[in-house]
Amino acid sequence: ILRDIQHLQLEFGAPIEYDSTNKGYYLRNPSWEFKCPVFQEDFVSMAMLGTRLAADITPEPLKTDIDTAIAQTLATNSSEFFDAAMIDSILCASGVKTSIDATVFKTLFDAWRRKRMVTLQYRDPQGKVSENNFEPHLIVFHKGIWYTKGYTYRTKELRIYACQRIVSVTRNPQGFETDRKLIDDTRQKGLFNYPKVAGIKLHCDASIAFYIYEQQKIFKSKIERQEDGSLILSLNPTIEHDVIRWILAEAGRIQVLEPKSLRDKIAEAGREITRNNS
Repeated sequence: ILRDIQHLQLEFGAPIEYDSTNKGYYLRNPSWEFKCPVFQEDFVSMAMLGTRLAADITPEPLKTDIDTAIAQTLATNSSEFFDAAMIDSILCASGVKTSIDATVFKTLFDAWRRKRMVTLQYRDPQGKVSENNFEPHLIVFHKGIWYTKGYTYRTKELRIYACQRIVSVTRNPQGFETDRKLIDDTRQKGLFNYPKVAGIKLHCDASIAFYIYEQQKIFKSKIERQEDGSLILSLNPTIEHDVIRWILAEAGRIQVLEPKSLRDKIAEAGREITRNNS
């Protein structure tokens, strides 16, 4: 009984005290309630669903830890919604596009979770290696690549590192307070916060109209259907290089109507592609 009382005190903050007058244990606050953790089947099932999808994009060794946790949960919880075969059939097709050193990612992840500064060596795209003391405020999965975003230690000098380019990382005892504003800004504006171009207007061929309709919430654009089934898209302010990549990937099925500067860039890219592939 004493062990259970101590568990309630330590794990759940129960205000239990021994009353020598009444020779027993009593609540110091009679209105305190024990809120038992809820393990309803739907909650367990949904937690396993999210965890399973996360495993497909998480680098080692965390991926193995997640898979082990899923297996143990399945072994100890019966579910009409999920079984082992069902879990294995849920896949995240857009997986990780780069290889990340398992030790690097684990050390970085633990430092982020415990709000500890790290010393990391980073190789930039030109191959130059630099060393920095860094506060990992965020770990972000962006377009198939893992990044960490934060500040150089004890400054507000913003840094973003691609995890696959981190050569080594060491966790240090110095801590930091997570910057909520940085998290909110990243959620609202994106990881890199590139400048956006306004007034982009595109003519899209009828053959790609179906997925533009399906992804209208992503495009966040005004759509005008034409008589031949094609579409006129008026985009909200958009990152220019993202639009350029999309237009080029559609191989002539998108025509830039406005602005002229974007149309000229697409035309020049097309000429360069022709020169390199003729």
